[in-house]
Amino acid sequence: MSPRAYRQSARADAVLDTEQQIVDALTALLAERWFDEITLDDIAAAAGTTRQTVIRRFGSKTGVLSAMAARLDVSIQAQRWSTPAESVADIVALLMDDYERTGDVIVRTLGQEARFPEFAPILDRGREGHREWIADMFKAWLDKLDDKARRDRLAQLLVQTDVWIWHLLRRAQGHSTMETQRLMTQAIERLLREDGAH
Repeated sequence: MSPRAYRQSARADAVLDTEQQIVDALTALLAERWFDEITLDDIAAAAGTTRQTVIRRFGSKTGVLSAMAARLDVSIQAQRWSTPAESVADIVALLMDDYERTGDVIVRTLGQEARFPEFAPILDRGREGHREWIADMFKAWLDKLDDKARRDRLAQLLVQTDVWIWHLLRRAQGHSTMETQRLMTQAIERLLREDGAH
């Protein structure tokens, strides 16, 4: 690699590092505050950069939010699809790993959806991704049902695996990670046993 190409590569890496730091800063801030309480200056300070750099890289606070959501989507998909799941316990374990990393930020974001229209496309993308994953993970169970029963069961599985269930068990009721995983697994297994009984 020529010296010039090396310098260009190093600059590109530095830009990506700065962008990642800015996105990470907003993610951390959203775990503690509402979106309207966070300023561009707050994001810049948390990222160790300047307000002007944040604007140059992302255009606005909403631009940082969109980048954060896109990276979160990639991270969630990579984590959730990383390991084959053969049982309900396997599926819930993958989900718990995800929610333990991202659940608090997702819940706080969901809590602001009605106030900030810019959250809607981000959250809709997340819901669609979750639906696709659940449909794929539970395919072996769902494929045994007729169309109406399949639609009903998928709707129920989406509720049972929603981040709010994790939040209620972990945060509101104070269960440990393992207890939350056990309770979610039992509830889903009970739901699926009804199909076997029929």
